[in-house]
Amino acid sequence: MPTPDHVELEFISRYMSRYAPVLFLILDEAGTIERMNAHAGQVIGDHCIGEPLQSVIIDYHQNFSLEAASQSPEVPRLLNIETQAGPTQSYHFHFFKSDNRIFAFAHLDVAEIESLSHELVAANQELNNLTRKLNKKNRELQDANATIVELSRTDPLTKLANRRYFETRIEEMVSVARRQSQPLALIMTDIDHFKKINDSYGHDAGDRVLAGYADLMMHGVRLEDMVARFGGEEFILLLPASHMDQAWNVAERLRTELSHADLLGNGVFVTASFGVSALKAEESIEDFIKRADKALYQAKQQGRNQTAKAD
Repeated sequence: MPTPDHVELEFISRYMSRYAPVLFLILDEAGTIERMNAHAGQVIGDHCIGEPLQSVIIDYHQNFSLEAASQSPEVPRLLNIETQAGPTQSYHFHFFKSDNRIFAFAHLDVAEIESLSHELVAANQELNNLTRKLNKKNRELQDANATIVELSRTDPLTKLANRRYFETRIEEMVSVARRQSQPLALIMTDIDHFKKINDSYGHDAGDRVLAGYADLMMHGVRLEDMVARFGGEEFILLLPASHMDQAWNVAERLRTELSHADLLGNGVFVTASFGVSALKAEESIEDFIKRADKALYQAKQQGRNQTAKAD
């Protein structure tokens, strides 16, 4: 039957082997490492089992006696050991002799712990700094990508949608209108005698007229409506959930507002002509646009500064 001392020693041995966050080594009388706990395996490596303790101790010297240390377990021995990670670490060792075995317990030196803590804090701070820099770069990249997308869709002078983006959006809006059985209307508008404006007042004045007219239209339609520069002095408006008469009213209101807006800033007023079409059940997008363009041509032929409805 095992003695109480033997049972207690076995319990301590199992606990230290499995759980203790300190180095726990079992040596034979000659100082050869026979066993170690999990923490010691992480720090110095399981490969040291079968090796003498002095193979692990960096500053092993003649005046360190394992036998003497075992006789005075209450006196800690500060020893430097080689770790698996590479750097040496200072540990306080206590040695206890029992029968033909020597038990070695060791914990990190306080100064070593503080040093490691400072290194860890510094490493965490550096990681946080790098993370912040990375997040900033990611935000800058997202903003740059958003800017690139916006530029690819926008006419640089008028800040309206460009023709390429309009052609993408009209496909989507026609599809939605047909799927939901909703009306869809289109307005094409062209500034009257725009070449004469450029010839009389210069291209800078012409650019001001284009930008001013674009701004007038953007502020004169609903959020769900789309205004795009179709080419030159020609613009196109797409009005979802709008019938022919509703689109005609929008065109007339814009025409009137433009005729009273002093875009040139010299008292000479600019006018525009408009053509309106409403989407038919089976027609193509190309025909939908062509009918509005034909109505615009009709308005021009009839004297300009007016709105015509497509057949």
